[in-house]
Amino acid sequence: MKKFFKLFLLGMICFVLSQLCLRLPLLKLLNNNLWLNNFQSLYPLFYGFLITLSAGLFEEGVRFIFRDKFLKESNSKSDAIIFGLGHGIVEVIFVIVVSYSSLSLMTSSDIFLGLYERLLAVIFHIGMTVLIWLGFNRMEKYRYLILAIFLHGFFDYFIILKNIFGFSNFILYGSWTLLCIFILIFIFKINLGGNRNEKI
Repeated sequence: MKKFFKLFLLGMICFVLSQLCLRLPLLKLLNNNLWLNNFQSLYPLFYGFLITLSAGLFEEGVRFIFRDKFLKESNSKSDAIIFGLGHGIVEVIFVIVVSYSSLSLMTSSDIFLGLYERLLAVIFHIGMTVLIWLGFNRMEKYRYLILAIFLHGFFDYFIILKNIFGFSNFILYGSWTLLCIFILIFIFKINLGGNRNEKI
């Protein structure tokens, strides 16, 4: 139980550091740059790609550092799942706090979609954590880090595509759901090799 709380707490700290302390303040600073604003207007698809890729770079990068520096003996799938759960849950809390003032303006369908999106995000974070752990266990940690960064960017890029092309929520959430089904299959099928008795 002590190990569970340690991993869960470290996962939460990972999100706070990667997003609240690093990425979001940096984006806020860059948002006031006139050149970047012009670049966004001229090349919205490429700019959106860079923004979503930055989410992968910071979140997966800090997740990688935590695994490499603080969790050297943590090599089982259950460890990765707990860490990813902590990361995903604190993001859920952050989004709810940020959205709290506008809750009264939301319809029941908006709230349902928001909660469903958060569920998918938690699944995704667990999947990316398992992927990072897998890279360490297979002695290919940098290759798997790069893969996780681009997968994270790809997952978030659907939001940019929806905003630019205006496709429906059905396409957005359907695409995310399909990706998360593959991620769940990956999570349950993959053998990290960190614990021979591991059954999760």
